Amino acid sequence: MNRKDFFKKGLARMLDLAQESAADIASGFKEITSESVPSAAPTKTNAKKSKNKSDFVLPQQIKPNRKRKIRNVQSPPGALDETKFLEKCTGCGDCIYACPYSVLFPVFDETKEKHIPRMDVNLNACMLCKDWPCIKACKDEALLHLTAAPKFGQAKGIFEYCLNHKTGQATCSNCKDSCPVEGVVSFKKNKPSFSKDCTGCGQCVSSCPTFPRAILIK
Repeated sequence: MNRKDFFKKGLARMLDLAQESAADIASGFKEITSESVPSAAPTKTNAKKSKNKSDFVLPQQIKPNRKRKIRNVQSPPGALDETKFLEKCTGCGDCIYACPYSVLFPVFDETKEKHIPRMDVNLNACMLCKDWPCIKACKDEALLHLTAAPKFGQAKGIFEYCLNHKTGQATCSNCKDSCPVEGVVSFKKNKPSFSKDCTGCGQCVSSCPTFPRAILIK
């Protein structure tokens, strides 16, 4: 193989890998958005063009749907009511960096033109830290010291997904074992229930071994 052919084959392989990576990233992007970007129906012309390795679409060329909505998110522990929280929070991100469990993440608020810290306990549970490092890190008084456990939502069971429903026995008690509040989770035979004392921290969701999860914080 001469030097010219060697470089041609190397470049072709690099383009193949880049195209595969772009497809993977685009697929992941569609999954994390609540409303995927509508794509044009394939045509014969497009099909022919797609065979050319130089015509693959780069991730930065994918235009996100700006109308998509981010659902099922909560404010950080100790947050003021939504209006005051948005006014006080500067979007500095100190609370996000202070969280030892990486529970908080920034969400851009177009009306305020800044990133606001949010959390989704169905994806990553709040561990209810005793010293509340996220609150301590806030210098703008958007997060205030807690005198009682926060309320992020209420755990709801989806028993048809539960391992106990599938086995017909009390096979799993992960939700009860992981709950940080005594007496919130109880069992009637093999079916778990969640009392109103639930903080909605999401630790029971994280501990659920089934997929889809048999518990949802609402």
